[in-house]
Amino acid sequence: MLAEPELADLPRDGGGRPRPGFAWALNGLGVVVVLFWFVRNGTALHHPAWVWVLGGVALAAWLLREFGRSTRVVLAAGVVMVLAGSPVVVPTDSLMIVPVIVGIVLLGATVTLPVWFGAVAAVVALGVTALSATVLHAPVQLVLGTSAGLLLGVLIGFSRRQFRIAEQRSREALADQQRAALLADRARAARDVHDVLAHSLGGLVLQLDAVEALLEAGRVDEATRRAGEARTLAADGLAEARRAVRALRDDTDVPARDDAPEPSRASRLGTLLADHRSFGGTVTAQGDEVLDALDAAHRAAVVQVCREALSNARRHAPGRPVAVSVVRDGSAVSVTVANPLGSDGHGITGMRERFAELGDDSSVDAGIRDGAFVVAMRVPVAGPGALDDSGERS
Repeated sequence: MLAEPELADLPRDGGGRPRPGFAWALNGLGVVVVLFWFVRNGTALHHPAWVWVLGGVALAAWLLREFGRSTRVVLAAGVVMVLAGSPVVVPTDSLMIVPVIVGIVLLGATVTLPVWFGAVAAVVALGVTALSATVLHAPVQLVLGTSAGLLLGVLIGFSRRQFRIAEQRSREALADQQRAALLADRARAARDVHDVLAHSLGGLVLQLDAVEALLEAGRVDEATRRAGEARTLAADGLAEARRAVRALRDDTDVPARDDAPEPSRASRLGTLLADHRSFGGTVTAQGDEVLDALDAAHRAAVVQVCREALSNARRHAPGRPVAVSVVRDGSAVSVTVANPLGSDGHGITGMRERFAELGDDSSVDAGIRDGAFVVAMRVPVAGPGALDDSGERS
């Protein structure tokens, strides 16, 4: 059973969309044509009263099926079309088989009913028609022709049912994909905010501690310089946090404030290393700190992982020297961040998530090697058509 009731023969179809105008017109034309010939033939053949009554009830149910606003009402109309129309199929020379078939299609196509419901309705209609033919001494060929029409109604109903099920499952799959994409975007934004706060707030604490110590020592000029560095760090962190929040709110078309600092400053490896040194840390770097060989996406992932690794080093191994190396190895670039072991707590889940989002052979690994905690990255170099941070071709 599907999660939501679905009845395409209501004024709105199973997908929640209004029924097409041609569907209304086609069914309305069918009611008018059958009603016309029913009245004309009935008048000419002098149908008995019970034929007029049952035929009129079947046609009224057909109209109710078109204008009913409730699922139960429409389904009830389909049942009435079958039960009231079947006894008058023979007296009307098979004219009234039309509403019977319409009712069978309706019942067979309704996914809220068992799949066998339409077939059972057709069998009941065939039994009533056969009984009527026996009482009225109608030829067997009429019954056989009626059975063929009823079978056609069953097949059409089943086909429409399968189409509606496939359509609804397709909508559900699309909704699941959109939900998964939204959750992934939120997780990415949350990770970005976490990394920014861990870097910026942790650095601010160190900078303000240094400012306080310098002021106590009367070294006002150095304290002023440190305060300026703290302000720059805070502004960079605020800009990065705004970008993450805009991504979370899917507000990418909203421009940043004019007074916000350039976000690209915090996305450079050299800036991270300078910040680490300004926090009182020791770091040695070898290789290309600009990461010119990488495109913007891979460069951003490397910088984010390096930022997390440096933040971890300050938290878990304060005062220990950190070594960063960037090595071009053929068609790939290897970036390594290593520091002597401190306390436990080096998490790499966010690092792996970032590299998994790149969708290529990029890899990141973190662990203990030769008495040091090492974060090792390997990413492919940018192709000739790659874009740099400014959006220009590299």
